[in-house]
Amino acid sequence: MKTYGIVLIFIICFLTNPLQAQISYIEDGAVQSLFQRYVAQNRATTLTLGWRVQIISTNDRRKMEQVKTDFESKFPSMIPVWTYEAPNYKIRVGAFKTKMETEALRNILRREYPSAFPVKDNKIKPIEYL
Repeated sequence: MKTYGIVLIFIICFLTNPLQAQISYIEDGAVQSLFQRYVAQNRATTLTLGWRVQIISTNDRRKMEQVKTDFESKFPSMIPVWTYEAPNYKIRVGAFKTKMETEALRNILRREYPSAFPVKDNKIKPIEYL
């Protein structure tokens, strides 16, 4: 009799549908709108190949930050772009389509940054071109 009761309990447990948990969330309309705008902007932004002037390459982050601050104070109209390519931090400025355009900026920057030289950059947004 006990075994029939235990078997009956197991049958009932397996035959009945277990309750399934359902999770629902309510997303604020402003968050959804912001996210959709972010996605649309990223899809619309294409990166192109161009040229920049590299003013420093160092493995010391503090030195890179000092040079960046110094550059921003001397040339406030230009925005320096820094990258990290292990093990070096690099600061690049300007955005040009041709190397010839880059050379003009390099000649100006060479007075303050003698090691400045033109480099190809494949991560330039079209809006950045000077």
